Amino acid sequence: SCLCEPSGTGPTRLERQLQYTERGVLQAHSAERRTAIVPVASKEMADDRTYVRMEEMTDRKKILHRIEEKFQWMDFDGVYELEADSVYGCVIAIPQIARSMGWNFTMLALSFRIWFLLAVNYLLQGSAIKYIAEESQVMDVLGGKMHICDFAYDLEYCPDHNHCTGPGGTLYEPDGLYNYDIWSVRMYMRDVVKAAAKGTVLDTKDFMDKVHKTFNPGEYGMENYWCRVLACFVFMMAEVRELFATYEMIVVLCYTPHHAENWVIQTRSNGKGDPLQTLKFRVAGMSIGWKIFNFIILVIPKAFLLYNVCSFGVRFLMDTAGIVELVLGAMTMDFILTLDELLFDGFSSVPTKFIMNNLEGFTLDPPDADEDDSVEQYQGSDTTSSESHMVAALVDATSHKTKWGAIKLTLPIRLIITLLVLFVFLLRYYLTNCELLDRMWVSKPMFLPTSTKFSWMSFLTGHVPMASAAFWNMSTFNITDL
Repeated sequence: SCLCEPSGTGPTRLERQLQYTERGVLQAHSAERRTAIVPVASKEMADDRTYVRMEEMTDRKKILHRIEEKFQWMDFDGVYELEADSVYGCVIAIPQIARSMGWNFTMLALSFRIWFLLAVNYLLQGSAIKYIAEESQVMDVLGGKMHICDFAYDLEYCPDHNHCTGPGGTLYEPDGLYNYDIWSVRMYMRDVVKAAAKGTVLDTKDFMDKVHKTFNPGEYGMENYWCRVLACFVFMMAEVRELFATYEMIVVLCYTPHHAENWVIQTRSNGKGDPLQTLKFRVAGMSIGWKIFNFIILVIPKAFLLYNVCSFGVRFLMDTAGIVELVLGAMTMDFILTLDELLFDGFSSVPTKFIMNNLEGFTLDPPDADEDDSVEQYQGSDTTSSESHMVAALVDATSHKTKWGAIKLTLPIRLIITLLVLFVFLLRYYLTNCELLDRMWVSKPMFLPTSTKFSWMSFLTGHVPMASAAFWNMSTFNITDL
């Protein structure tokens, strides 16, 4: 808009702006004369006037102790934030911000939109996990595939080692290890020749032994045991990251005040300019009803999806034989739990992204900040020697807490939790799908599903109807004599 106004109506807007600027400059010069501020000659001199050197502080030990406590608090407690780039964080934040802004039409529309994206996210993630479960529990079994467990674990020592019997009942050879697809085709070709000779003049023991020798299908097993463990560990690192994000969400729901607080505050403003620049979005308290609602629609479904991704992901990787397939599988399995971020980035609105990028987290039990611990207190020499000795004694008395905190800082907690979670799911895989036979983990007897249908109820309950008779059983081979 034009800064000029018609003559005769008083000073123009431009004139008033200049007068305002001039008054501001005069007031600044007047304040400068009153306080007798001497202009600094360089940036270094300005820094010296603004900051206090550590060696000039009389209670330097106390300040360093406070800094040490602050660093430890940042790692152990710190600020808990909602996921700013995920649908899950928006579902908590946007409705509360809409409530704080009086449920206006814009915020109401943003709330309904983010709830819709949450439903789409559950559909996509749930369907992806369901199809992986169907492949491993139905389709692979119908194809005659058994669990790998520890088949070919000691391949470098075969065929002279005790644990060298494969799922086909023959001994492993270094040049006779195949993945399941190739091995099943070779088995099929051998069985076709045997079936063609059945009931003919070729149906003799010598001919059948010749067929077994000529059409040797080899054996099925893993190519490298430690590569399989590494792939599971890489996969589990990404899932533990989601576990901690879920934990932060639970902390926000449990430890924020249990009454409705304002998630939007406004800084002092003269009513001019961009109103968004004066707003501050923060994580604050919400009512018990909202917390229960968010816990039901967010925490429980997300924990269920996370558990199933870990369970079927580990099973998928443990039953993968090839090295390349293991590495690629570990990287691609994590894609399922990033669909919420993909949906947020692609389909959420610009105002929603602006709010989430500027949303401040919730501070849990910050360390006590005494107003007397300002820098100016430690700059001068007013503190007496006795007071300094008392401060030093107090710091020494609480130093055991910071020492214990320093010991905890040396431990990578997330790495330890990742290893524990990996161990739990690996143990679950072996106990569920494998059995110990002659001190070797082999697949349990395999039973064909009675139907190719894998419903949502089968996915939720984990129950798949199976035939009563096993189509493969490792105990039928006398592995101690092979």
